[in-house]
Amino acid sequence: MKKLVLAIFFVCFIYNFTYARNFYFSESGNDKANGKSPASAWKTLNRLKNLKLQPGDTLFFKRGDTFTGMLDIKQSGSTNKPIVITAYGQGEKPIFTGSTAIHNWKAVGNNIYEAYINTKIYDVFENNFRFTPARYPNKGFLKIDKGFGKDSLSALSLQEPDGYWNDAILRVRTIDWVYETRTVAKYKKSLVIQGPQDRYFIDKSFFERTKNGQTSLYEFKAGYGFYLEGLPQMIDTAFEWSWKNNKLMVQLPAGKSPKNIKAVTQHYGVFINHHIKNIIVKDIAFEQYEKAGVGSGWHVSNIQVLDNQFKNIHGAGILLDSASSYCNIKGNSITDILGKGISALEPNNLTISDNIVRRIGLVRAQGFTGVNGATGILIYNTERKKTIDNTFAHHNVVSYNKVDSCGYNGIRVDGYNNLVEYNIIDYCSLTLNDGANLYCYGAQPSATHHSIFRNNIVRYSIGDSEATPDNPNLAFGIYLDNNSNDVTVINNTIISTGASGMVNNDASFKNSFIGNHVFNCQEGLGYAEWGNLGKIFDCVNTGNVIASNKPSQKALSLKNFIGPVFQVGKFDHNTYINTKSSTPIYFETKQIPEHAKLHLTFEQWRNFYQQEENSKAVTALTDWAKNAEAEIIVNDTKEDKTYTLDTAIYYYPNGEKVDASIILKPFSSMILLKKSK
Repeated sequence: MKKLVLAIFFVCFIYNFTYARNFYFSESGNDKANGKSPASAWKTLNRLKNLKLQPGDTLFFKRGDTFTGMLDIKQSGSTNKPIVITAYGQGEKPIFTGSTAIHNWKAVGNNIYEAYINTKIYDVFENNFRFTPARYPNKGFLKIDKGFGKDSLSALSLQEPDGYWNDAILRVRTIDWVYETRTVAKYKKSLVIQGPQDRYFIDKSFFERTKNGQTSLYEFKAGYGFYLEGLPQMIDTAFEWSWKNNKLMVQLPAGKSPKNIKAVTQHYGVFINHHIKNIIVKDIAFEQYEKAGVGSGWHVSNIQVLDNQFKNIHGAGILLDSASSYCNIKGNSITDILGKGISALEPNNLTISDNIVRRIGLVRAQGFTGVNGATGILIYNTERKKTIDNTFAHHNVVSYNKVDSCGYNGIRVDGYNNLVEYNIIDYCSLTLNDGANLYCYGAQPSATHHSIFRNNIVRYSIGDSEATPDNPNLAFGIYLDNNSNDVTVINNTIISTGASGMVNNDASFKNSFIGNHVFNCQEGLGYAEWGNLGKIFDCVNTGNVIASNKPSQKALSLKNFIGPVFQVGKFDHNTYINTKSSTPIYFETKQIPEHAKLHLTFEQWRNFYQQEENSKAVTALTDWAKNAEAEIIVNDTKEDKTYTLDTAIYYYPNGEKVDASIILKPFSSMILLKKSK
């Protein structure tokens, strides 16, 4: 019996000893080696194709080296023994790249080169410089003269022979917040008949609206813009390219060689298959992929993406498909992505923290089609569900991220019981309109509710109206869009937005705006009802300080375009500051036969709305504040910070003088009034 026990112990010991394995990869390695040490490292990712990974396995990639291709993860780790993909050695992070060097070039024209490659090409780079897909016109947009629903458009600027633009890619702005990618199914003089595209994912929410992806999401409308892309005959400018009939063609400046050009052929750097668990991806640099640096299938769990770099990727830096759970995305640098920085569809218990996300969606109409593109961090839902389905995003945390320069939304978090806190979100809505630095939306009231947005620094929303019929630029700081309810917006700082600093849009109800500081926005806090009469109600607005320095700016704006009454909720303990205006409040309702458009003093507003008993205003009517301007001081660090004031005289909004220095807590701000001596 003793021998049997010892034998079982020995077998278990050997099993556990071999359960966790280390495999090494190096540019100087050899795929015929065993891969079990740096001295016997494998050379390429191909060596993993027939290897079944086990819990506890670690794949080590040598720092400073470059590896081409994709890791396809089909096995799970365990809770205590995850499968790890990481780096070893000294120096820069190892690079995973989805681009392939092209060698068989031949000159075919004036500075034009051609190479045969029978793999589909998605992008072309030299080092990290992205070539432009051949396009017409080379810059800007053509104008739609007439749209025919979702089927076709007419542009009188197109006078080429019939069929000339057949099979071109059509990049078109169909509404302020959307670019759509289609193909030209047929061209007849000035008439472009659209067809389906196969490059970008069509959200299943919109299958019905697009005839299963066969048409655009929105109708083509006169005055909006488009351009055509991808055909060889469009190449007429240096650094343009096209790939058609297995021929890659590029134009270069005179005297420049194509020898360093690479073409993107891979979809993902690491792809984690459906239902896989317990994977760690750490300390890898991902460059030049089509869909994502790290991507997943649905229902993955306990995936950790830590301290990686992502840049020059077409679709997304990190992409989690439906219903991921308990994943962690932390400490990554994600830059120069055409589509989205981080994207997760209906996750739960996802943590996104301490990431740097910059320059997302800045090439108009590239990287996505339809809604939800050009966004820094995106947590969203399938918006229009055919069946009863409660798999909405929930219990996610987005914190301490720096998001800077996004084409559309900086951070979008839909769903319920989410927490968005201590983020810095700067410069958004740079290539699209009607977006925000921080945004949420619900297609139905049960989708987005009971979330908290707190202690975020939100600055500089811009808005972009290129390729529209001269629509005004429109962008918001914090935007609670349709059907969002029971959302708490508390202790945020919002600075310099093109529209409202904070806005509660149509059919969003029972939301709370508490203790926020809003500075130099076109409107400080805005409510708008335009489609669902009486669906904004029981909102709470208290403890906010809203300051402006321009006469045209309004601290508070309430607009009802469909009804004569607008009671959105409670207002009290707020402070409104604008020393350049005596009427900081705007109130508009739909009257018969005309609108009522009221520019109100604070006293008129208080009497009119019968609230704000404990609120106050500092305006052009305030004697002690004459010749004073509002100024905001912001601490966007994780530490307490002391600010020494200059030689001017500073006042608190209650008229009390300020001492020579003030201390601000992390992610907080203070609005003062400044007078020169």
